[in-house]
Amino acid sequence: DTLVSSMKKKEFTLVRKWVVDNLDNDQTRVFRRIYDGLYESFESSSIPAAILILADYQDKASRVADQEINLTACLTELMMECTFK
Repeated sequence: DTLVSSMKKKEFTLVRKWVVDNLDNDQTRVFRRIYDGLYESFESSSIPAAILILADYQDKASRVADQEINLTACLTELMMECTFK
């Protein structure tokens, strides 16, 4: 809830802080939790774009050098490209 609220308000600093505070979490679970909450958090017109963004960054997560940068980039793109409820 904290993450989605920060993304909705486009509070990049708080989104980045959330990533740092949650680096111990499995990236796959983070992507899945966002995916599972799409209908609650995003406008229906943004859901297809959100799914494509999540799929892209989940694929990249298997080969990037820095998971923090990858997750931050994913959340930033969701924050900037999607409309929240």
